[in-house]
Amino acid sequence: MGRWTRHLEALTQAISGIGATPVAGAPDGDPVVDGPLETDVAGEPPVATTSIEQALMQGMEVTLGDLRATEHGWLYRGSPVMVFAVDVAAVDDVQVRREFFQRIHLTSCCGALEDPGQVVWIGTAREVLAAPGLSAAPHACEYCLAKVNHRGFRGLGPRDRSRVAEALSFHWHVSQYAAEYFPESDASFWRPGAPVQSLPQIAPESAASGSCGFCNWQVPAGREWFVPVERGLALGLSVDACVLCAQQQAMGVLALADDSALEASRMRWLAQTDTGDALDEESGRDWSWVRRQLPLAWHPLCEQLERRLSPPDLFYHFAGYEGVAVLAWPEHRRGIVASEDERAKLPEGWDFWTMRSVLGSLG
Repeated sequence: MGRWTRHLEALTQAISGIGATPVAGAPDGDPVVDGPLETDVAGEPPVATTSIEQALMQGMEVTLGDLRATEHGWLYRGSPVMVFAVDVAAVDDVQVRREFFQRIHLTSCCGALEDPGQVVWIGTAREVLAAPGLSAAPHACEYCLAKVNHRGFRGLGPRDRSRVAEALSFHWHVSQYAAEYFPESDASFWRPGAPVQSLPQIAPESAASGSCGFCNWQVPAGREWFVPVERGLALGLSVDACVLCAQQQAMGVLALADDSALEASRMRWLAQTDTGDALDEESGRDWSWVRRQLPLAWHPLCEQLERRLSPPDLFYHFAGYEGVAVLAWPEHRRGIVASEDERAKLPEGWDFWTMRSVLGSLG
């Protein structure tokens, strides 16, 4: 019974239009949910009439062996995907099997998600996920959320855990681990329903410098830190932008190389400090202000620290030293740096941590 039967019954239902029927291999009692995808009866994953990326928005049946695993998730033909509607036939308890079938998985959280032959459904847009056998909208797997510590999940109480699970943002998850999903050195853009694009390839003849319509930074030429409106339209932006503002405003995930993004943030900070703009804003700074100044890669850290500490000084410079603390609390002589190499350039007498080590210590 397996995959052939699943495809045949889904196809029969689509042709006859006679409503829900049980699907062999799905948890007992769960009805088929009609979906917009055409089913390939040759045993291959369903193929949409437009593109693989658009088909993935709602769901596609594959095996785990068809996916490329990263440390914190999966890719299918270059697109980040969630896994859902997993029917583990080896589980005898029908209730457990049905509940597992209703879960959305961000990463491999158990042995059932490590078998390359396991049939699963994959998708990219949580709000429209659909698959035969789903009795309701799938919900986030709390074990996955704990494994990746999604929005500080491990340190939350039961009520806040429920809130984070209900509001699961796949966009946030992908942006948090963008370096795993999009390891290329060029900036790249991805959104559900479209292939990954290198930012320089979008309107390549566009301007290389200009003024950001969000933060007013006069972006210098030569560093690919400027997103002219011709490129921005593909990102859902309607004005010229610097890459930092574009990353936070884009209708999708704009992945930036960590070193380049942090250097852009520091250079923007220095430029705004010279004009007095940053100092004017700093008088009313809070953690949301801090996040606006930094690349998205630093936001998970900020989100966890704001529950414990007051807002820090940014890009703290030490007289006579080359290094910079990205976040610093001078009153406590503590700071957070980008890398171990940076820590070696800073004075003794302070307690310096890297971003990764702090995130690791917080869970």
